This record gives sequence, structure tokens and C-alpha cells, in this order.
Amino acid sequence: MYFGYRNRISIRRIVLLTCDILVICGSILLSAILRLGPLGSLAYISQNIIPLTGSCIIFGLVFFAGGMYDRHVVTRKSETFRLTLVVTTISLAIIILIFYARFQWHIGRGILLLSGVFIFAGCWMMRRLFRLALGYGLFSRNCLLLAEEAQVEKVLELLRDSPDAGYTLFGMVTMGGASEDLPPASLMHGIPVLGPVSNLKEYAEAYDVDTVIVATSRVHEPAILRILRPLRYSGVAIMDYIGLSEELAQRIPIDYIDDEWLMNAAMNSSRIHIRQVKKIMDFTVALVGFMLLSPVLLSAMLLVKLTSRGPVFYRQIRVGLDGVNYTLMKLRTMRHDAEQHSGAVWATSNDMRITRVGRFLRKWRIDEIPQLINVLRGEMSLVGPRPERPEFIETLESAIPFFKERLLVPPGITGWAQVRHPYTTTIEGVRMKLQYDLFYIKNMSFFLDLVILLRTFKTILVGLRYSDEFQQEVENNQMEARILSTHQGTDESSKRMA
Repeated sequence: MYFGYRNRISIRRIVLLTCDILVICGSILLSAILRLGPLGSLAYISQNIIPLTGSCIIFGLVFFAGGMYDRHVVTRKSETFRLTLVVTTISLAIIILIFYARFQWHIGRGILLLSGVFIFAGCWMMRRLFRLALGYGLFSRNCLLLAEEAQVEKVLELLRDSPDAGYTLFGMVTMGGASEDLPPASLMHGIPVLGPVSNLKEYAEAYDVDTVIVATSRVHEPAILRILRPLRYSGVAIMDYIGLSEELAQRIPIDYIDDEWLMNAAMNSSRIHIRQVKKIMDFTVALVGFMLLSPVLLSAMLLVKLTSRGPVFYRQIRVGLDGVNYTLMKLRTMRHDAEQHSGAVWATSNDMRITRVGRFLRKWRIDEIPQLINVLRGEMSLVGPRPERPEFIETLESAIPFFKERLLVPPGITGWAQVRHPYTTTIEGVRMKLQYDLFYIKNMSFFLDLVILLRTFKTILVGLRYSDEFQQEVENNQMEARILSTHQGTDESSKRMA
């Protein structure tokens, strides 16, 4: 049994998306009024309703793919200005390419550029106001922690690493061990200890709690379940550590799951999506994508042939669905004798075996275009766990629990782990990626596939560094969050207790 993550709709994202739609539509209308006057603007909008609607959709898709609705973007000043400018510029470029170069719909250069300025200023200012509202506790969720002493630090670490998630921890309820002997109003890891679990309902009502985080092995006990059930019926969310990790970190902590949990996750997967919709989408998108990218592929093939000896394509055995091997196709980016002496090894940052052209092809993911052929053959999917080489499978399986679980779904050209974590060359890095793969396997759906495909374009444009550099950046970004810890919740709790 587990209290899992249920893909709850984020009120924050709904508010941000609604505000962006209003800003985009309002900016186009305001630009038309400034250029043509009130009457002329109405006639202009009615005559160009199709390209203007298409422009709004393009802005929305680019904003989403660019990560404008990610929590850390909204709450960090340094990223908001830069990212808003980048996604607005990219949106304008795409609109110009589509409606001017392709369809020759002249929607007015002056109006379009003026709209871009208003959209940038409006979305940036709106996020500043939104961040100010968050500072006053708007959209925050009051929560209590029901935990054993051994589990408290893990939960607090997850909350500290996600200070932008909106959880306000008012205190914890004790669950045995040394914590049972602590008097009320004492502190554990800086969190107020409210009292025993028998008074949980009273504490939840006193602090207007939205969520109870459960981190205890005793949750299966009937006495504990009898305490939790009335809270659930009253609308309080009950979430265990795995569910909290799914929501905040969007990965599954493999040290806290077992075969029973994996079976429950399998029961929650959408069979229709897996068997029908996903296959249809894979074939259709791969076919259209291969035709559209053929000129890019032919140019890349010519560059590979002219700049280095060896075949244009690189064929490599990978492990696919149900452990069946297949031949993966890529453009060759390394010397043709790259593994002649070293054998099968992972590529590393600044790998000397990579050619100059190969480095360019890897940066923009052009070397992976031939994998669309694997998708058309049914050997791969557009989205799924990245396939590993047979030489590595046994080693990784012995070192990482449940590693072969990822072989139960088709491998993908891109995946949740690829857009959430950088390239890695270590067992620990692969272990972390497996946690993202398990999140995808449990929550796979048409919408999640669409999200991953859109974010893949962002990854290609922005890029993710290798794990050592990435980890340093993560540690720097989280330093302030760790210093702040959960003092906000402690202060609020003290006020309420007073």
C-alpha cells in the first residue's frame, strides 16, 4: 500500500497560463489599437483572425516548452528576465518563418514586433507580481509531518531542496522511538514537535492543514489508518515520501519501493495509451519528422563523409523492449576506430574520440535523426527510457535495484530522464536517471509524452552540461534554499501556537 502522487493540477500553473493568455491576446489588441486606431484594429483582427490565433498558440507552446511554468523559473529573479526574453524572441522568429516565409500572410510587421515587446514586458512583470504574491503565502499549502525520527531528515531535505513548491510545514507529529518522549513545543531538526499521533486530527484543524506527509513504516497499522481515514474524507491530502518525491523532484526514490509498489504502479498505467495511441503517434510523428528533416540529414551525412574516414552511419547493438536486442542507427560522430583498443565504454565530457563535426552534430542532436528509422520499424518509441548496450546491462542490473524495469516499455529517442538530468558516465548518475525513468513508466500518458517532446526542443536549444558541472550548479542554486530551510514554517507555527 502507498499514498501516491496523483498528477494533481497545479493552481499556480493554471493562474500563470491564464495570465499569459490574457497578456498575449491583450498585447496583440493593444498593438493593433496603437497602430490602426480602435475601429481599424477591429477590422484588422477580423481579417487576420487565423494567423493571429496561430500566433497566440505558438507563443503558448514556446512558453511551455521553454519552461516558463517551471517552479524555479517563477521564483528566481535571475532566470525570469532572461528566459522571458529568449522565449519571446524564439516565438517571434517562428511566427515570422511560418506566416511570412511559408504562407505569406502579412499580419503586419509593426504590430507583430510591438506585440512582442508588450508580451515580453507583460509576462515578465506578471511573474514579478506573482513572485511577490507567493512571498505573502498565496497558493501555499499548509502541511504536517507524521514521521518516525529516522525518516524526518529525508523529508526535510526534500522540502528544503524545493522551497518554491509552496509547502509550509507547521510541525510534526511523533511516531515512536525517542521522539515519543519529547514534550510538546520542542524541536526536532528545527521543526516543532506538536505531540502524539492520536491528536493528529486536532492539529490538522488548528493549523488548517491541506496535506499530511506520512513517513513511517507503521502506516500499515490499523490504528494509524483509522486516524488517517477521517482526514482524507475531510479533504486533507495524505502523501508518503514516495509521493512527495514524485511531486517535488518528479522521480521515484528506488530505495523506498518494492515489487508491490511496482505492481500498483503498473495497475495505474494507461493500457490504451501504451498499446494504441502511443504507437500511432510514434509512427506518424516519425514519418513526418523524417521527411521534414531529410535535407538536414543529407547535409550532415555529406559533412561526416568529407571530414573523416569511415562509414557515415554508426550501428550499435542496444537492448530494447523485453530485453530483445536491436541495431540502433546514428550518424557517426567519433573516429571509426574509437573502440578498437578501449572496448565498450561510455562517452565522456570532451571525449577525444569525437570528431569536430561530430561534436556539432551531438550538440544539436542531429546525429540522432536516423533513429527515426528505428521508430518506424517499431524497435523504438519517440519517448521512453534511453536504450543501453548489452555490455552494460548486467553490470548496471547488479549495481542498481529494479534497473531491468525500464525494459518493460519501448526505449525512446528522448525521455523524461534526458530532459531532467544531464548526460552521465557514472553508476550513481545512471541510478538517478532510473528514478526519472520509473516516474515516466508510472505516469506515462499522451500528455506527458507531449511535454517531453516539447522540453526536448528546449534541451537542444539550451543544453544540459555533464553531470559534474551540472551538480555544482545545482549545489550553488540550492545553497540559499538550504540556509532558509523551513524557518518560514517554524515562524508561522510559533505565531499560531501563541
